[in-house]
Amino acid sequence: MKALIYYGNKNIKLENSWQDPKLNDEFDSIIKINYTSICATDIEEWQFGPNYIQQNDLPIVHGHEITGEVIEIGKNVKNLNIGDTVAVNNVIHCKKCFWCLNGQGGACVGMKVAGFALDGGLSEYMRWPSTHLIKISDGIPKKYGALIEPSTVATHAIRKSGVKPGDNVAVVGCGTVGLLTVQVLKAAGAIVTAIDIRKESLDLAKSFGADFVYDSRKNDFIEYLLSITSGIGHDIVFETAGAHVAPKIAIDITRRGGKTILVGIYSKELSMNFNDIVFFEKEVIGTVGSSPGDMEATVMLLNQGKIDPSSLVSETIKLDNVIKGGYEKMNSSSKSIFRILVSP
Repeated sequence: MKALIYYGNKNIKLENSWQDPKLNDEFDSIIKINYTSICATDIEEWQFGPNYIQQNDLPIVHGHEITGEVIEIGKNVKNLNIGDTVAVNNVIHCKKCFWCLNGQGGACVGMKVAGFALDGGLSEYMRWPSTHLIKISDGIPKKYGALIEPSTVATHAIRKSGVKPGDNVAVVGCGTVGLLTVQVLKAAGAIVTAIDIRKESLDLAKSFGADFVYDSRKNDFIEYLLSITSGIGHDIVFETAGAHVAPKIAIDITRRGGKTILVGIYSKELSMNFNDIVFFEKEVIGTVGSSPGDMEATVMLLNQGKIDPSSLVSETIKLDNVIKGGYEKMNSSSKSIFRILVSP
Protein backbone atom coordinates (compact mmCIF):
# COMPACT_ATOMS: atom_id res chain seq x y z
CA MET A 1 0.00 0.00 0.00
CA LYS A 2 0.97 3.67 -0.21
CA ALA A 3 1.92 5.31 3.08
CA LEU A 4 3.68 8.46 4.31
CA ILE A 5 6.56 7.25 6.46
CA TYR A 6 8.29 9.33 9.11
CA TYR A 7 11.98 8.39 9.34
CA GLY A 8 13.17 11.27 11.53
CA ASN A 9 13.96 14.98 11.52
CA LYS A 10 13.04 16.53 8.15
CA ASN A 11 12.87 13.01 6.74
CA ILE A 12 9.50 11.85 5.44
CA LYS A 13 8.85 9.81 2.34
CA LEU A 14 5.81 8.57 0.46
CA GLU A 15 6.37 4.83 0.08
CA ASN A 16 4.44 3.05 -2.68
CA SER A 17 4.86 -0.53 -1.50
CA TRP A 18 4.59 -0.38 2.30
CA GLN A 19 3.34 -3.61 3.86
CA ASP A 20 -0.43 -3.88 4.22
CA PRO A 21 -1.60 -4.14 7.85
CA LYS A 22 -2.91 -7.50 9.08
CA LEU A 23 -5.07 -8.44 12.04
CA ASN A 24 -2.89 -9.05 15.10
CA ASP A 25 -5.57 -10.54 17.34
CA GLU A 26 -9.28 -11.26 17.49
CA PHE A 27 -10.14 -7.75 18.73
CA ASP A 28 -8.48 -5.81 15.89
CA SER A 29 -10.08 -4.26 12.84
CA ILE A 30 -8.70 -3.17 9.49
CA ILE A 31 -10.03 0.08 8.10
CA LYS A 32 -9.77 1.57 4.65
CA ILE A 33 -8.78 5.19 5.19
CA ASN A 34 -11.30 7.77 3.99
CA TYR A 35 -9.52 10.90 5.21
CA THR A 36 -6.61 11.82 7.45
CA SER A 37 -6.13 15.41 8.51
CA ILE A 38 -2.69 17.02 8.73
CA CYS A 39 -2.12 18.65 12.12
CA ALA A 40 0.40 21.32 13.10
CA THR A 41 1.90 18.77 15.50
CA ASP A 42 2.72 16.54 12.51
CA ILE A 43 4.57 19.45 10.94
CA GLU A 44 6.44 20.26 14.17
CA GLU A 45 7.50 16.62 14.52
CA TRP A 46 8.73 16.64 10.92
CA GLN A 47 10.66 19.91 11.30
CA PHE A 48 11.87 19.75 14.91
CA GLY A 49 11.48 16.14 16.04
CA PRO A 50 11.55 13.46 16.86
CA ASN A 51 10.00 14.87 20.03
CA TYR A 52 7.05 12.61 20.78
CA ILE A 53 8.16 9.72 18.57
CA GLN A 54 10.75 7.42 20.09
CA GLN A 55 13.72 6.35 17.99
CA ASN A 56 12.95 2.66 18.50
CA ASP A 57 9.48 3.18 16.97
CA LEU A 58 10.91 4.41 13.66
CA PRO A 59 10.07 4.18 10.84
CA ILE A 60 6.38 4.83 11.40
CA VAL A 61 3.31 5.71 9.35
CA HIS A 62 2.48 9.33 10.20
CA GLY A 63 -0.97 10.87 10.72
CA HIS A 64 -3.23 10.83 13.77
CA GLU A 65 -6.55 12.51 12.79
CA ILE A 66 -8.25 9.68 10.99
CA THR A 67 -11.56 8.38 9.71
CA GLY A 68 -12.22 5.30 7.62
CA GLU A 69 -14.43 2.38 6.69
CA VAL A 70 -14.24 -1.00 8.43
CA ILE A 71 -13.29 -3.69 5.90
CA GLU A 72 -12.15 -6.55 8.17
CA ILE A 73 -12.80 -7.45 11.80
CA GLY A 74 -11.38 -9.96 14.25
CA LYS A 75 -13.51 -12.91 15.28
CA ASN A 76 -14.37 -11.47 18.71
CA VAL A 77 -15.27 -7.95 17.57
CA LYS A 78 -18.86 -7.22 18.63
CA ASN A 79 -19.16 -3.43 18.40
CA LEU A 80 -18.59 -3.01 14.65
CA ASN A 81 -19.77 -4.32 11.31
CA ILE A 82 -18.11 -4.41 7.91
CA GLY A 83 -18.91 -1.14 6.13
CA ASP A 84 -19.20 1.02 9.26
CA THR A 85 -17.72 4.52 9.01
CA VAL A 86 -15.61 5.17 12.08
CA ALA A 87 -13.46 7.76 13.77
CA VAL A 88 -10.15 6.50 15.12
CA ASN A 89 -9.74 7.10 18.84
CA ASN A 90 -6.02 7.53 18.41
CA VAL A 91 -4.96 7.29 22.06
CA ILE A 92 -4.64 3.86 23.67
CA HIS A 93 -4.26 4.11 27.43
CA CYS A 94 -2.58 1.38 29.45
CA LYS A 95 -5.40 1.36 32.08
CA LYS A 96 -2.89 0.05 34.63
CA CYS A 97 -0.69 2.95 35.68
CA PHE A 98 -1.28 5.24 38.68
CA TRP A 99 -2.73 7.97 36.45
CA CYS A 100 -5.15 5.75 34.53
CA LEU A 101 -6.39 4.22 37.79
CA ASN A 102 -6.97 7.73 39.16
CA GLY A 103 -8.97 8.93 36.16
CA GLN A 104 -6.14 11.00 34.64
CA GLY A 105 -5.78 9.21 31.32
CA GLY A 106 -4.18 12.21 29.63
CA ALA A 107 -1.13 11.70 31.87
CA CYS A 108 -0.86 7.93 31.23
CA VAL A 109 2.79 6.85 31.17
CA GLY A 110 2.09 3.90 28.90
CA MET A 111 -0.14 5.53 26.30
CA LYS A 112 0.32 4.69 22.64
CA VAL A 113 -0.79 7.21 20.01
CA ALA A 114 -1.44 6.57 16.33
CA GLY A 115 1.17 8.23 14.15
CA PHE A 116 3.54 8.70 17.10
CA ALA A 117 4.02 5.28 18.71
CA LEU A 118 1.92 3.08 16.41
CA ASP A 119 1.31 3.29 12.66
CA GLY A 120 -1.11 6.09 11.81
CA GLY A 121 -3.49 6.96 9.02
CA LEU A 122 -1.59 8.68 6.21
CA SER A 123 -1.89 5.46 4.27
CA GLU A 124 -4.43 3.41 2.37
CA TYR A 125 -5.22 1.00 5.21
CA MET A 126 -4.74 0.85 8.96
CA ARG A 127 -5.01 -1.71 11.75
CA TRP A 128 -6.47 -0.53 15.05
CA PRO A 129 -8.17 -2.06 18.13
CA SER A 130 -11.92 -2.21 17.58
CA THR A 131 -12.50 -0.85 21.08
CA HIS A 132 -10.94 2.39 19.83
CA LEU A 133 -13.03 2.79 16.69
CA ILE A 134 -16.20 4.85 17.13
CA LYS A 135 -19.06 4.60 14.68
CA ILE A 136 -20.12 7.88 13.08
CA SER A 137 -23.72 8.59 12.16
CA ASP A 138 -24.50 7.93 8.49
CA GLY A 139 -25.81 11.50 8.24
CA ILE A 140 -22.38 13.02 8.91
CA PRO A 141 -20.22 13.64 5.79
CA LYS A 142 -17.30 11.22 5.89
CA LYS A 143 -14.62 13.90 5.61
CA TYR A 144 -15.70 15.49 8.89
CA GLY A 145 -14.74 12.32 10.74
CA ALA A 146 -11.08 13.34 10.48
CA LEU A 147 -11.89 16.50 12.49
CA ILE A 148 -13.23 14.47 15.42
CA GLU A 149 -9.73 14.03 16.87
CA PRO A 150 -8.93 17.78 17.16
CA SER A 151 -12.50 18.30 18.41
CA THR A 152 -11.72 15.73 21.11
CA VAL A 153 -8.65 17.72 22.14
CA ALA A 154 -11.04 20.63 22.75
CA THR A 155 -13.52 18.45 24.64
CA HIS A 156 -10.77 17.04 26.85
CA ALA A 157 -9.44 20.50 27.71
CA ILE A 158 -12.92 21.81 28.49
CA ARG A 159 -13.74 18.85 30.71
CA LYS A 160 -10.49 19.38 32.62
CA SER A 161 -11.29 23.07 33.07
CA GLY A 162 -14.51 22.39 34.99
CA VAL A 163 -16.33 25.10 32.99
CA LYS A 164 -19.89 25.85 34.10
CA PRO A 165 -22.83 27.39 32.23
CA GLY A 166 -22.55 31.17 32.39
CA ASP A 167 -18.78 31.27 32.96
CA ASN A 168 -16.90 34.04 31.15
CA VAL A 169 -14.38 32.19 29.03
CA ALA A 170 -11.80 33.35 26.49
CA VAL A 171 -10.03 31.39 23.74
CA VAL A 172 -6.62 32.75 22.74
CA GLY A 173 -5.74 31.59 19.23
CA CYS A 174 -8.47 30.63 16.77
CA GLY A 175 -6.85 28.04 14.58
CA THR A 176 -8.54 24.68 14.13
CA VAL A 177 -8.42 23.58 17.78
CA GLY A 178 -9.30 27.07 19.01
CA LEU A 179 -12.38 27.31 16.80
CA LEU A 180 -13.48 23.83 17.83
CA THR A 181 -12.97 24.89 21.46
CA VAL A 182 -15.31 27.83 20.85
CA GLN A 183 -17.99 25.43 19.59
CA VAL A 184 -17.68 22.97 22.46
CA LEU A 185 -17.69 25.82 24.99
CA LYS A 186 -20.93 27.17 23.52
CA ALA A 187 -22.41 23.68 23.79
CA ALA A 188 -21.39 23.76 27.48
CA GLY A 189 -23.23 27.06 28.04
CA ALA A 190 -20.26 29.40 28.46
CA ILE A 191 -20.04 33.08 27.47
CA VAL A 192 -17.16 33.00 24.98
CA THR A 193 -14.67 35.61 23.81
CA ALA A 194 -12.49 34.61 20.85
CA ILE A 195 -9.09 36.29 20.43
CA ASP A 196 -6.83 36.20 17.39
CA ILE A 197 -5.03 38.51 14.96
CA ARG A 198 -6.65 37.09 11.81
CA LYS A 199 -9.96 38.51 10.60
CA GLU A 200 -10.88 35.20 8.95
CA SER A 201 -10.49 33.37 12.27
CA LEU A 202 -12.47 35.96 14.19
CA ASP A 203 -15.26 35.90 11.59
CA LEU A 204 -15.44 32.11 11.86
CA ALA A 205 -15.48 32.29 15.66
CA LYS A 206 -18.43 34.68 15.47
CA SER A 207 -20.24 32.33 13.10
CA PHE A 208 -19.63 29.49 15.56
CA GLY A 209 -21.39 31.40 18.33
CA ALA A 210 -18.66 33.42 20.06
CA ASP A 211 -20.30 36.22 22.03
CA PHE A 212 -17.34 38.57 21.55
CA VAL A 213 -14.36 38.58 19.18
CA TYR A 214 -11.31 40.81 19.40
CA ASP A 215 -8.00 41.45 17.66
CA SER A 216 -5.24 41.14 20.28
CA ARG A 217 -3.03 43.63 18.37
CA LYS A 218 -5.30 46.55 19.28
CA ASN A 219 -3.95 48.91 21.92
CA ASP A 220 -7.08 48.73 24.07
CA PHE A 221 -7.10 44.92 24.08
CA ILE A 222 -6.87 44.41 27.87
CA GLU A 223 -9.26 47.29 28.61
CA TYR A 224 -11.85 45.84 26.25
CA LEU A 225 -11.67 42.39 27.82
CA LEU A 226 -12.11 43.89 31.28
CA SER A 227 -15.07 45.95 30.06
CA ILE A 228 -17.00 42.88 28.89
CA THR A 229 -16.42 41.06 32.21
CA SER A 230 -17.47 43.90 34.54
CA GLY A 231 -13.82 44.71 35.26
CA ILE A 232 -13.13 41.25 36.70
CA GLY A 233 -11.48 39.32 33.88
CA HIS A 234 -12.27 35.91 32.49
CA ASP A 235 -13.02 32.92 34.73
CA ILE A 236 -11.21 30.52 32.40
CA VAL A 237 -8.87 31.20 29.47
CA PHE A 238 -7.86 28.57 26.93
CA GLU A 239 -4.53 29.06 25.14
CA THR A 240 -4.81 27.12 21.89
CA ALA A 241 -2.29 28.91 19.65
CA GLY A 242 1.05 27.45 20.71
CA ALA A 243 2.70 30.78 19.83
CA HIS A 244 5.44 32.04 22.15
CA VAL A 245 3.48 35.11 23.29
CA ALA A 246 0.17 33.32 23.77
CA PRO A 247 0.65 31.82 27.29
CA LYS A 248 1.46 35.25 28.77
CA ILE A 249 -1.59 36.79 27.10
CA ALA A 250 -3.77 33.97 28.40
CA ILE A 251 -2.48 34.26 31.97
CA ASP A 252 -2.71 38.06 31.93
CA ILE A 253 -6.40 38.07 30.98
CA THR A 254 -7.36 35.34 33.47
CA ARG A 255 -9.10 36.87 36.48
CA ARG A 256 -7.71 36.67 40.01
CA GLY A 257 -8.37 33.13 41.23
CA GLY A 258 -9.23 31.99 37.70
CA LYS A 259 -7.85 29.22 35.52
CA THR A 260 -5.59 29.25 32.46
CA ILE A 261 -5.74 26.08 30.37
CA LEU A 262 -2.70 25.51 28.14
CA VAL A 263 -3.69 23.46 25.09
CA GLY A 264 -1.09 24.60 22.56
CA ILE A 265 2.08 22.65 21.83
CA TYR A 266 5.25 24.76 21.98
CA SER A 267 8.26 24.21 19.73
CA LYS A 268 10.46 26.49 21.89
CA GLU A 269 11.12 26.69 25.61
CA LEU A 270 9.28 29.69 27.07
CA SER A 271 9.99 31.93 30.04
CA MET A 272 7.62 33.97 32.17
CA ASN A 273 7.23 35.80 35.47
CA PHE A 274 5.65 33.26 37.80
CA ASN A 275 4.67 36.04 40.19
CA ASP A 276 1.87 36.76 37.71
CA ILE A 277 0.42 33.43 38.86
CA VAL A 278 1.43 33.47 42.52
CA PHE A 279 0.31 37.01 43.43
CA PHE A 280 -3.17 36.53 42.00
CA GLU A 281 -3.74 32.87 42.92
CA LYS A 282 -4.30 31.79 39.35
CA GLU A 283 -4.33 28.13 38.33
CA VAL A 284 -2.44 27.03 35.23
CA ILE A 285 -3.40 23.61 33.86
CA GLY A 286 -1.78 21.71 31.03
CA THR A 287 -3.86 19.44 28.85
CA VAL A 288 -2.93 17.14 25.98
CA GLY A 289 -4.69 14.51 23.91
CA SER A 290 -7.69 12.91 25.53
CA SER A 291 -8.95 10.66 28.30
CA PRO A 292 -11.32 7.70 27.96
CA GLY A 293 -14.82 8.92 27.11
CA ASP A 294 -13.76 12.23 25.56
CA MET A 295 -14.06 11.10 21.95
CA GLU A 296 -17.39 9.41 22.56
CA ALA A 297 -18.70 12.69 23.96
CA THR A 298 -17.33 14.54 20.94
CA VAL A 299 -18.99 12.18 18.46
CA MET A 300 -22.27 12.74 20.31
CA LEU A 301 -21.89 16.52 19.91
CA LEU A 302 -21.10 16.08 16.22
CA ASN A 303 -24.09 13.81 15.70
CA GLN A 304 -26.29 16.41 17.44
CA GLY A 305 -25.02 19.20 15.20
CA LYS A 306 -23.35 21.11 18.06
CA ILE A 307 -19.96 20.84 16.36
CA ASP A 308 -19.70 21.90 12.72
CA PRO A 309 -16.21 21.35 11.27
CA SER A 310 -17.18 22.09 7.66
CA SER A 311 -15.58 25.56 7.54
CA LEU A 312 -12.29 24.20 8.88
CA VAL A 313 -11.52 22.02 5.87
CA SER A 314 -9.27 24.26 3.78
CA GLU A 315 -8.43 21.72 1.10
CA THR A 316 -8.64 18.03 0.23
CA ILE A 317 -5.71 16.38 -1.54
CA LYS A 318 -4.67 12.90 -2.63
CA LEU A 319 -2.09 10.84 -0.76
CA ASP A 320 0.21 11.12 -3.80
CA ASN A 321 0.45 14.86 -3.10
CA VAL A 322 0.78 14.66 0.69
CA ILE A 323 4.30 16.09 0.93
CA LYS A 324 4.18 19.01 -1.51
CA GLY A 325 0.48 19.84 -1.28
CA GLY A 326 0.16 18.94 2.39
CA TYR A 327 3.23 19.08 4.63
CA GLU A 328 5.10 21.75 2.70
CA LYS A 329 1.99 23.92 2.38
CA MET A 330 1.22 23.58 6.11
CA ASN A 331 4.82 24.54 6.84
CA SER A 332 4.61 27.72 4.74
CA SER A 333 4.10 31.21 6.14
CA SER A 334 0.45 31.24 5.05
CA LYS A 335 -1.98 31.82 7.91
CA SER A 336 -5.12 31.03 5.93
CA ILE A 337 -4.97 27.23 6.28
CA PHE A 338 -6.93 25.36 8.92
CA ARG A 339 -6.90 21.65 8.04
CA ILE A 340 -5.79 19.90 4.87
CA LEU A 341 -7.45 16.51 4.45
CA VAL A 342 -5.63 13.69 2.71
CA SER A 343 -7.64 11.03 0.89
CA PRO A 344 -5.97 7.93 -0.53
